[in-house]
Amino acid sequence: MIPFAIGLGVGLAIGALFALWQMSWFRSLRRYLLDAMDAIVQGRYDVRMYEYRSRPAEIAIFRHFNRMAERIQETLADLSQERDILRHILQNMTTGVIYLRSDGQVQMVNHAAERLFRRPVEQWKDRDHWTVFRNYQLGSAIDHALLFGTPWSGEFQIRDGVTVAVRLVPISAAPRMRNKADGRHDVLMLVNDVSEWRRLERMRSDFVANVSHELKTPIAAIRGFAETLLDGDVDEEAREKFLRTIYEESLRMGNLVSDLLELSKLEASDSHVDPVAVDLYEVLVRAVDRVRPVANEKEITIELPREQRLHVWAEPDLLLQVFLNLLTNAIHYSPPKSRVCVTWDVLVDRVKVHVKDNGIGIPKESLPRVFERFYRVHKDRSRASGGTGLGLAIVKHIVTALGGEVGVESEEGKGSDFWFTLSRLDARP
Repeated sequence: MIPFAIGLGVGLAIGALFALWQMSWFRSLRRYLLDAMDAIVQGRYDVRMYEYRSRPAEIAIFRHFNRMAERIQETLADLSQERDILRHILQNMTTGVIYLRSDGQVQMVNHAAERLFRRPVEQWKDRDHWTVFRNYQLGSAIDHALLFGTPWSGEFQIRDGVTVAVRLVPISAAPRMRNKADGRHDVLMLVNDVSEWRRLERMRSDFVANVSHELKTPIAAIRGFAETLLDGDVDEEAREKFLRTIYEESLRMGNLVSDLLELSKLEASDSHVDPVAVDLYEVLVRAVDRVRPVANEKEITIELPREQRLHVWAEPDLLLQVFLNLLTNAIHYSPPKSRVCVTWDVLVDRVKVHVKDNGIGIPKESLPRVFERFYRVHKDRSRASGGTGLGLAIVKHIVTALGGEVGVESEEGKGSDFWFTLSRLDARP
């Protein structure tokens, strides 16, 4: 009995020691696992559990843990790369992007929005949208989008001359708030500058209105005089006068239509301009030959530069049109027995051509607008001379298409100097 009791005691002691050892091992393993998981929680995703001198059971656990850590590290690396790509795309977009949190505060803004609103990012983040966008309609739309998820789009002016189109895109805040959003929404605000589009629309509308107005006058004159002639109670002298007026108005209307077609053709073929080497003096002489009869009627002398073989990069017919329009314009606005002088300055890689007159000049406030379509400084005089108001607009369009610049220097009562530049093809002076 005594040996059995001794054996039992020894066995129980050994079992107790083994149990204590197992508990110590389990605590050590548990501590190792907790330390490794704490490291991952703290953002150290490169932590791994080593298998050196480990039991088979431990090795299996360590390997599963390491695979999990590697997967987390790879996933976060992919997400980080995607985030960086999206950030680059966002910051280089021309569309302004503003992200509003469900509490109405600005959370993110890109560079385009900073430039549009002229407000640095420091004045956006964590600020209520009412303090950033001082527009009642926009603020009300943002509140509706935040509370009810109502999308909205519209336009408003943020400052003089700048109109923006705004689109509000509601996004459910539930994923971000772990399903505790209670139906609230974040809002993505997209902003585009549409000032240039609206300006072009106004120009198109003004263009149609101007064309209608310009055609209305000659049509009314032709119709009125034609009705008078049809009545038959007109003497021969009045009849001839009326017919001459009808003829002149029809010419004016024809010139207007011709200039409109020319301008339309130029706009349609902007990308098809094919400049070649052109003798500048030769084209000028051709233009002067065409306008000389009109100049002779007013006894106006056209002075040319001394013959100089200078080649420019242009299309001969388009360059001829530029000279014709500028010379005709100078003759019409110059007094009888005056001079129109054509000169040019030879620069390093360009030629600056001047067409000067001693006419009535242009008021200072009208200088920025003389190249606009249908703009006339002296409306009555322009119509009396048969002008359509499109000549200088055609000049600017042609010179711009040829890669040059155009401008005017003038003083009221002292004449005008219209100039344009073209690329020269000769050697350096």
